Amino acid sequence: MKDQRGFTLVEMLVALSLFAAIAAIGVGLLRSSIDTQDAVQDRLKAMGGVNRLRALMANDLAQALPRSTRGPSGETVPAFAGSETGFALVHGGAASLDGGARPNIERVAYALTGGEWRRAVQPMLDGTALSDGDRLVDEVAGVAVRYRDEQGQWGSSWTSDPGDRLPRAVEVRLTRQGRAPLVMLFLTAPVPPPPLPLGTPVP
Repeated sequence: MKDQRGFTLVEMLVALSLFAAIAAIGVGLLRSSIDTQDAVQDRLKAMGGVNRLRALMANDLAQALPRSTRGPSGETVPAFAGSETGFALVHGGAASLDGGARPNIERVAYALTGGEWRRAVQPMLDGTALSDGDRLVDEVAGVAVRYRDEQGQWGSSWTSDPGDRLPRAVEVRLTRQGRAPLVMLFLTAPVPPPPLPLGTPVP
């Protein structure tokens, strides 16, 4: 008669222990994979937000115009006014969201408000105040803005006087809570050359 002896208790315990260890390793790998995927998605989402922010600000500044406006009380508002915590400018290329007739230029402002980097739009170019604006970046602990003049010098403020002059470049540094600082550098619209005297031959 053949020996029909089964597994001993010790062998069963060893097999169960190995199975439990393999299952634990598999669960750990699955959890690590899920965590990695979530981290990648969060990173891609953050990068997408930064790219949209850069594109929006670059578009506004690249189309800056030397055009002063009028405030709600009729006061003169400079074409470009900047401080260490924000700036306002007039730019071209504005689109009409409702399809109605409106100028293709508008006045916008970027500023740190309540821990948020926001963009505000003036409903009408003259005679109105800026809106409350839209949040672009949250959890901002601080901001530092610099402006480069035509001599290549950087300063922490800007005034358009005299002659509605524009900065050549603008640097924005956002200090975010729990994240690396975000430093962005933008060029403004090039200054148009002075008109040629009448009768000057064109090359």
